[in-house]
Amino acid sequence: MTDQAVIDVAAAEDARDVYAPSANDIIDLMMGILADGLDHPEVWSQVGTFLEHLPDLPTALSSRIDRTWDVADRTKLVVLLIICFAARGQTAFALEQIEPISIQNSLSTLVQGAVFYLQSLADPENPKFDLSDRFCATPFRKFDVLDGSTHLCCASWIAESAGDLGAADQWQDVWNSETAQNIRASILDGSYRYCNKTACPQIGASTLPTKAEMAARSEKWRDIIENERSELPEGPERVTLAYDNSCNLSCPSCRTEKYGANSADRERFDRLQENAILPMLAHSQLVDVTGSGDPFASKNFRHLMQRLTAEDYPNLRFQIMTNGMLVTPREWERFPSLHDGRVSFMRVSLDAATGPTHETLRRGARWSVMLDNLAFISELRKQGQIGHLDFACTVQVDNYKEMGDLVDLGRHYGADSVNFLRITNWGTFSAAEYAHAAVFMPSHPQHADFLAAMQDPRLKDPIVGLHDLSGFVAAKAA
Repeated sequence: MTDQAVIDVAAAEDARDVYAPSANDIIDLMMGILADGLDHPEVWSQVGTFLEHLPDLPTALSSRIDRTWDVADRTKLVVLLIICFAARGQTAFALEQIEPISIQNSLSTLVQGAVFYLQSLADPENPKFDLSDRFCATPFRKFDVLDGSTHLCCASWIAESAGDLGAADQWQDVWNSETAQNIRASILDGSYRYCNKTACPQIGASTLPTKAEMAARSEKWRDIIENERSELPEGPERVTLAYDNSCNLSCPSCRTEKYGANSADRERFDRLQENAILPMLAHSQLVDVTGSGDPFASKNFRHLMQRLTAEDYPNLRFQIMTNGMLVTPREWERFPSLHDGRVSFMRVSLDAATGPTHETLRRGARWSVMLDNLAFISELRKQGQIGHLDFACTVQVDNYKEMGDLVDLGRHYGADSVNFLRITNWGTFSAAEYAHAAVFMPSHPQHADFLAAMQDPRLKDPIVGLHDLSGFVAAKAA
């Protein structure tokens, strides 16, 4: 029996008085379903039904919270109690109560799913909260390879690992693992239970196509959607390599200190590349280097990029994600495999539009070198060596006032897009530090100033992508 069926049966039997479970029985039922740590919208939506027939449910939850010391279980119980407030019509209060929990659990699929549900109650006419008929193609075409785990999307948006590629006999075993198929099934059934719904830029910006729209694009997508196929015969179209964290900088939003892989790690990464990455890329169309550090600071990624020649991988193109500090004319000449338009996309992480802010948020960077390199990258874009040039900014308390200036910087250097995303806590911040950085949270002391900054007309430039910040453009400062 599915989780939804269990919930429905319990609610129906309670309503008919055929079986009269106690409040604690219902808590046990819900906690059993929530044990996997995923989002369970079927649970959130039934709390009101349970509460109608069991008015002592909040009291029982409070008592259970007082007797629970396990942090994860206590968080689940608190979330259920907060959902009870919303079920009684206190949605604004519920959102206020869940905010500090959301800050402490920014990567929790379960907590963020509950936040998403509460936001849907506060804004019921907003179509972004109805995912039942929406389709996300990412888990069907993308594969992110980390050190010891793999993900069918960015790990901060789908935290569940599909498996360890380094320990598998074949890459196909991980690409179509049981977990991978379950993730795809959650897209097909509309629950999106594996997704961090408040962090996903497509959900936040309400840009996911409907299933009908996606099915009309090709026979492949029609077959997947209509036949609910979660096991795929072909490999990933796009592979993101994020297993080497080596970087020339130590940005506070990403790490606490500069990191470079040691010789043992480099040998392990070499084996991974030989046994799995290179064979898999022979069937792929795009390789992202890198989602974990800087490609030009990693000995493994430098060697890999040099091996992915046009002769051996004629159908493969590159997406380069870099902080830009090492993209110099001299370095560029060392990578002929990137030349002749094989870089379809280059993303330069720029968390500032001024030198002092850049050097604060990009520890180890020099603004003068950054500007020289941006001029060189801009010239590569003009020559067609780069198909699309993107500037990316992680928005936080230290840089939100420079968002409009960053758009101007993007225009000056010929960027095709300038994308803004909320800062994520990758484990480098304490809860208090993240709360200080997360200026987009309503309780932040500078939130009103942030809302005012979001009204900057430059943020409406066609090259701008606001993603999970888009909802703030229409907001007004108090």
